[in-house]
Amino acid sequence: MKKTVNIFPEQKIGTPNPKMWGVFYEEINHAGDGGLYAELIRNRNFADQEVAEGAFYSSGKIRTVKGFTDDFNSNHEPWTPLPGWSLKKTVGAMADMERIYDDPRNPECPVQLRMMFKGKVRLVNKGYWGISAKEGGYHGFVIAKSEDISTAKVGLMKKDGSVVASTLIEGLGAAYKKIDFAFTVTTPDMDTRFFIEVDGSGEIVFDFVSLMPDNAVCGVFRKDLFDMLDGMKPGFLRFPGGCVIEGITLENAIHWKKTVGNIEDRPGHWDLWGYRCTDGMGMLEFCMLGEALGADLMYVFNVGMSCQARNSEYVDGEELDWWIQNMLDGVEYICGDVSTPWGAKRAADGHPEPFNLKYLEIGNENWGEVYWKRFPIFRDLLREKYPDITLISDVRVPNETCDLVDDHYYTTPEIFPSMFDRYSGEGEKVYVGEYACNGNVGYGNLLSAISEATFMTHMENCCDRVRIASYAPLLCNENNRRWPVNLINFDRSGVFGLPSYYVQKLFATNAVEAVVKNDADVVKGSNSNLYITSGIAGDDLIIKIANFNPEAIATEFICDAIKEGDYELTVVSSENETDTNTVLYPRNVADSVDTEKAENGKIKVDISAMSFNVIKVKIK
Repeated sequence: MKKTVNIFPEQKIGTPNPKMWGVFYEEINHAGDGGLYAELIRNRNFADQEVAEGAFYSSGKIRTVKGFTDDFNSNHEPWTPLPGWSLKKTVGAMADMERIYDDPRNPECPVQLRMMFKGKVRLVNKGYWGISAKEGGYHGFVIAKSEDISTAKVGLMKKDGSVVASTLIEGLGAAYKKIDFAFTVTTPDMDTRFFIEVDGSGEIVFDFVSLMPDNAVCGVFRKDLFDMLDGMKPGFLRFPGGCVIEGITLENAIHWKKTVGNIEDRPGHWDLWGYRCTDGMGMLEFCMLGEALGADLMYVFNVGMSCQARNSEYVDGEELDWWIQNMLDGVEYICGDVSTPWGAKRAADGHPEPFNLKYLEIGNENWGEVYWKRFPIFRDLLREKYPDITLISDVRVPNETCDLVDDHYYTTPEIFPSMFDRYSGEGEKVYVGEYACNGNVGYGNLLSAISEATFMTHMENCCDRVRIASYAPLLCNENNRRWPVNLINFDRSGVFGLPSYYVQKLFATNAVEAVVKNDADVVKGSNSNLYITSGIAGDDLIIKIANFNPEAIATEFICDAIKEGDYELTVVSSENETDTNTVLYPRNVADSVDTEKAENGKIKVDISAMSFNVIKVKIK
């Protein structure tokens, strides 16, 4: 099969947002706890078995008064009152532990672990499916009290009990005390456990335990996962999520004011994806993440509605006023001056400078008359108070307008190619906030990546309407996959991106200043067309090509402005459309770069079957 494509760099058809391609974070699949958030201790405040806020527990299920029911524990592990924690005793020693509420250090964090012991005993934490002890430094702290001992040993051990690294903590007494510690791992081990060793007789009460690697980015983010995000060069970060913003009840929604300040004073909350989260990834940390990535911030806030897909509840009147003020306080925390109450709180938390808040989304996947009624209330207030922030509606509201409307697409491989004209012509400005080919593709493969690439070429060609876009979900711990297909996957020691990751990365790292005309029109029902977008960045012509066909296409690109000489060709392809990546083979399907020659204003290239390609060539 052969094809000729003419490109006309002097004919601009669109001006894209220079930060068009972003990322969307949601706490799902243990994306943060046990993932991007570098904390290594699971159940660090001993509250993992606390019931979802505003709900009740019955027969192994979380239930709401509105009739929603879900599994209490998405990990499907045997029930224990203190997940993550266990006791290891030497011969002749005795010990027991229990969850207590007797004398909390902070009433907002009411749970403690009390350990009774006689002899040498270790309190052991397995982390999130094991702790990968890599070479380097680690630091943490313990908040505890004991009238019986003043010293304990902390460290990492192998499953057989042999110590990998350790140090002493001293100064335990009758009142709660925060004791810092640090140690260094010199011999790595992929599957260790954290331990606190006591020797003597009596009891000790633990309020909080934390362990972080010294190489955590910004002191917060797991480095290899951060590096994967940074490699995408995202233009914006949408946070703190989708459905988790709403909760299964309004009490269970994310209440951002409980996610700032010292980590030991954050109670955490039950995550509606089936596990309790620490809220270590709180408002400040999300803003820090965006800043570290060089990304604009998009804050999505609750409009007084819990998740409509989970038997929603909502408030009006004075109760809605509380949510309105809560939203305003949150925006002030992100970008308010230090002279404002919540700007001052951000400064006290360590960041005096305002963050770069570019977007505000009014609710998440809300719809219907309840949302329509409250939407203009939030919009008008924000337009008056923050006229420079782009406002996003999560649905088209009858007789109302917004700067952008948020569209979501989860579909099967054949659908995205058929959407080549979805945003053609005039219409409202759009944020495609969630999209992925996640049906009939396993956990994600080459086929899903190229399907998405066809749609992304269309979005870029229609960039005057589609202003920004973000794939979803972003992250997945392989031990707790709650969503079928996720862009970046990991376990305790390794990480890999789906083939889709490399498509996303190539679009973002090959951004253009203007999209220009080409004559590679896609015709409905044809199997001979390539999905192409062409654009100008400085003195480069950048051509992105998705071949969603079972055979290669010999293609000639013709443009009088092309300079003679080398051009760069980057390809994402593989032998089989079902090929994908794993922790052991993270680049089985990835981007490969080659250099070819352009001659006489022409580029001749064989576009591989089922592939995504980027050509970058100098122009006159």
